[in-house]
Amino acid sequence: MEVVIRAGRADEITRLGDVERDGDRRYHGYEGVPAGFEDTVAPTTLLSACEEGRLWVATSGVGGGVGASSGDGDIIGFALARTIDGNAHLAQLSVRLGFQGRGIGRRLVATVCRWAADRAQAAVTLCTFADVGWNRPLYEHLGFAVLPESEWT
Repeated sequence: MEVVIRAGRADEITRLGDVERDGDRRYHGYEGVPAGFEDTVAPTTLLSACEEGRLWVATSGVGGGVGASSGDGDIIGFALARTIDGNAHLAQLSVRLGFQGRGIGRRLVATVCRWAADRAQAAVTLCTFADVGWNRPLYEHLGFAVLPESEWT
């Protein structure tokens, strides 16, 4: 299956909540994951990010029909970035549960890191559930490290 990573579009924002909720199902049942974490990113936040070039989607290749272009398939993941204290911050990474483990999230993270580098931002940060068995090792594999609380800004 071809996966295309591209800039998100305003007409897609209403579909991203479903992607986020579906991907978050993987966290259910883990200790330390609070109830209500499934709250989705507000559409107004996504729209602002889209307009500012801070939102990317992963699609399952070409969808539609005549006139469809590469990347018009079903949305299977997305990444949302922002800037905090002059550094890039991965505010949300979501991949549909059925597509996890295929490198899609890794590609979305790489896209955010390229965005940060293009803006000469020295670091990319994120917040995640470090005690979920598969989560922290994935981010460490991608080059992230746990920042001591004394260094948080």
